[in-house]
Parts: sequence; structure tokens; C-alpha cells
Amino acid sequence: MSRALLLPFALATLLTACSDPAPPNPERPPVPKASPAPASPITATANAYKDAAREAVDATQAQAAEQARAAEQAAQ
Repeated sequence: MSRALLLPFALATLLTACSDPAPPNPERPPVPKASPAPASPITATANAYKDAAREAVDATQAQAAEQARAAEQAAQ
């Protein structure tokens, strides 16, 4: 057999050996294998900073609302 026919023959043999996987059983859904990754220390620290920033915004807005009420009462 010549070399020109050897490679296509080998590829054809390999491709015919491959078959489609069996379809999943509809009565038994697949079980996920991976679990969610735990939060990293960097993520935990970033979330702590975000929470502190939100609390600071809330406190600033409450203080601004109180000052607006005080100014409105003083104007009356």
C-alpha cells in the first residue's frame, strides 16, 4: 500500500470507530459533579468594603434628610 493511501485509510478507520454517545436517560437526570467554589479571601474582603460603603451612603443620606428637615423647620 502506498503512503498516499495509508494516511486517508488510517483517518477513515479512526473516524468510523468513533460513535455518538448514548442519549441520556430521561427518567434519571444527570447529577452535577462540581460544587460551587468557596468565596476567596479577596472576595470576602471586597464584600466587607462594599457593605461598609453602603452603610456610609445610608448614613450620609439620613444625615442630609435630617439637615433638610431642620432647615425647613427653621424657615417656617
